[in-house]
Amino acid sequence: MQVISSKDNNLIKHIRKLKEKKYRDEYNEFIVEGLKMIEEAIEEKVKLKTIIICEEFLGDTIKKDLLYELAKENVVYVDSKLFKLLTDVTTPQGILAVVEKNKSDELNYKENLFLILDNIQDPGNMGTIIRTADSVRIRSNYCSKKFS
Repeated sequence: MQVISSKDNNLIKHIRKLKEKKYRDEYNEFIVEGLKMIEEAIEEKVKLKTIIICEEFLGDTIKKDLLYELAKENVVYVDSKLFKLLTDVTTPQGILAVVEKNKSDELNYKENLFLILDNIQDPGNMGTIIRTADSVRIRSNYCSKKFS
């Protein structure tokens, strides 16, 4: 078990850099936050490089079976002040992981990509989704129903 208390620690500096896309691409890593996301990453056999746990998080909120899985990984403990430097979440759960990107999951932009939307109720949300899809070159959008 490693405990880090300094924001000048190299690992802490590295994780803070991963907030920027250029560093995520450079290091081929990204951050996932929250218990559910980490559970899903473990289930999907994603390579977790480091798990950061806020000391205040160590209550009964972690499931026992997840603790056994986490024990296999490189786990680092930090205090809440340091954890807040690492997260962009307003109300963090107190756990995050540095995950290695899976190269095989990258989009092939030579293929035809399309987006299917079902039961979107807010026109503003639909506009945001379509603009986001356009930014990754998805040109075909299908919607299940028309707004009234």
